[in-house]
Amino acid sequence: MAKEFFRPRPAQRRGGFKLVVDTLYRNAAGEVSSGFTFDRDVLEAFVRRIYEKDFHPMTDIELQMFRAVWDTLDIATDKGFGKRPADDPDHDFYEELKRNNAVFAAFKVHRMQNDMAALLLDSNGVLKPFERWAKEVMPIADHQIYQWLETEYDTAIIRAHQAANWRQFEREKDVLPNLKWMPSTSLHPGADHRRFWGTIRPIDDPFWNNHRPGDRWNCKCSLSSTDEEPTPLPDFDPADKPQDGLENNPGKDARLFSDKHPYMAEAHTGAQEAVDALTRRINEMIAEMPGNLTYEEKKAIAMHNLELEKVLGITKGKPMSVEEADKQNANPKHTNEFILDPNGTYQDKAGRRYRKNMEYDREKARPYNINCQTCAPAYALRLKGFDITAKGNVPGSKLEYLSKGRAFEVWKNADGTTAQHTSINDWLYTKGYLKMTPKRYKEFFNEICKEEGVYELCIGWKNGGGHATILQRFANGELRYIEPQSDNSAGSGMEWKDVKYLCEMGAATSHSCRGIMRIDNKLFNLDFFDIFDI
Repeated sequence: MAKEFFRPRPAQRRGGFKLVVDTLYRNAAGEVSSGFTFDRDVLEAFVRRIYEKDFHPMTDIELQMFRAVWDTLDIATDKGFGKRPADDPDHDFYEELKRNNAVFAAFKVHRMQNDMAALLLDSNGVLKPFERWAKEVMPIADHQIYQWLETEYDTAIIRAHQAANWRQFEREKDVLPNLKWMPSTSLHPGADHRRFWGTIRPIDDPFWNNHRPGDRWNCKCSLSSTDEEPTPLPDFDPADKPQDGLENNPGKDARLFSDKHPYMAEAHTGAQEAVDALTRRINEMIAEMPGNLTYEEKKAIAMHNLELEKVLGITKGKPMSVEEADKQNANPKHTNEFILDPNGTYQDKAGRRYRKNMEYDREKARPYNINCQTCAPAYALRLKGFDITAKGNVPGSKLEYLSKGRAFEVWKNADGTTAQHTSINDWLYTKGYLKMTPKRYKEFFNEICKEEGVYELCIGWKNGGGHATILQRFANGELRYIEPQSDNSAGSGMEWKDVKYLCEMGAATSHSCRGIMRIDNKLFNLDFFDIFDI
C-alpha cells in the first residue's frame, strides 16, 4: 500500500535539490530578518499528517502548511507593498500579488511534503516507525522553513516594496522620466551590482528588463525616480543575469518570484496539477463571495471552506440565495403544532386563527423545536453553498451544550482566534441605559447590524427563555429577521414575526450571553461540525 501511495523522487541536479536552493540563497543568509516567525505546532502537525496519510502528497497539498506559508508571504507583501484599501488605485494589483503568493506557496509545500514522503519506507519497502522517520525528515523541515522560508520572506518584503515603487514610477514618469540605481543598504553588499550603482536610464529602457535591484536574493539595492540625464550603459558580464526565481519585474506582473524558481522548475511529478487544482478552487470561491467582505476575510473563508469540506465529507456548491438557504430549508424536520387557518378554532392574542396540526408528534418534533443554536449556523453555511441541515437537540449532544448560553462558540475570527459577540449588557452600559425597551432593541439592532452582512442574534424573551436566530442587513439597507428554525419568510403566513416583533418580545434584562455577532465574515468552529445533518 505504501509503495503505491508514494512515488520515487524525480531526477535531481548533481548534489541534490537542497544544494541547488542552498547555493541560490547562499549570499542572502546572515543578515537580520524583518520579524520572521513560524508556528512550530503547524510544522509538527504537518509531519504527522504526512505519516498518517491524511492526504495524498502527489495529488493534494496539505492545507494547514500551505495556509501558513501563504500567510507568511502575504505578511511580507503587506510590509513591503503596504496594505491597500479597496479605493486605492493599486488595490487590484495588491490582491493579484497575494493570489500569486498562493501559487508559490503551493509549489513550495508540494516539494516539501514529497521530499519527506519519499523517506517513509526503509530499504525493504517497509514503513519506518514514526519516531525514526520524523527524526530523518526534520532536517528537511528545518531548511525548508527556518532557513529557506526566512530568506523568501525577507526577499518578498524587498520585492513587494520594489513593486510598489515601480507602480509609482510609472504614474510619475511624465515628470520624472528616468530611474537611478541606488547603492545597496546591506551591511555586506555583494560585488555583482556595484557596476550598476549610479546608472540612470529611462523607465521604459530595455535595460530594466534584464537588470534591476532585487534580481539577487535579499538584494538591498533600490531605484529612485529622477529627471537627471541618462548615463551610458555599463559593461555587461554573463554573471550579471538575474538569479533563478527573480528574473521578472514584480511591479509589472505582480509576482514576487518567477516560475524559474527551483520549486517550480524542478517540481515533483503532479505538482503543477495539484497547484492548479488548489489555487483555481480558492480563486473561484473568492470570486463568488460578496463585496462586503475584505480580501483577508475572503481568503480565510475560502481556505476554511476546504477544511469544512473535508470534515463534513461533502463538496461545497455555489452560494445559495436567501430563499434557498431560508424557508426552513436549514431545519426541514421542524414541525409546528398549530397551523395558520382563518377558520381555525385556536386564536392568539393578535387575533390570528390556527388549527391543530394532525401530523404533529410531540416526541419526534421536540428536538427540532429546540435546536436554534444549530439552525442559525446552518443557515449561514447554506448561504456559502454547504447543503447541510440542523440536527435535533437531544440530551448529551453538543447542541445541548451550546443551548446553555454558548451559542456563539461555534464561530471564530478570520485569523482563527475566538470571536466575541456584542453583548446587550455591554451595549446598555455604554449607552447609560438600565434596561432594554422595544425602542432600545431597535436602536441596538440598527447600531450593531449597521454593515451589510449576516448576524446571529441571541435574545432573551420577556416571558422567559431565549432564542438564537438571524438578522440580515441587505445591500439596499433593509434589516430583516430571518428565522431558520421555523419559516417566517414571505408567503409562509408567519411574516408578522419581523424585526418589530423581536423588539417587542425581547426581555428587559439579559444574561451576558445575549447579544449579536456578525457571522458571514467568521469561520465555523470545526469542533462542532457534527451538529449538522448532511
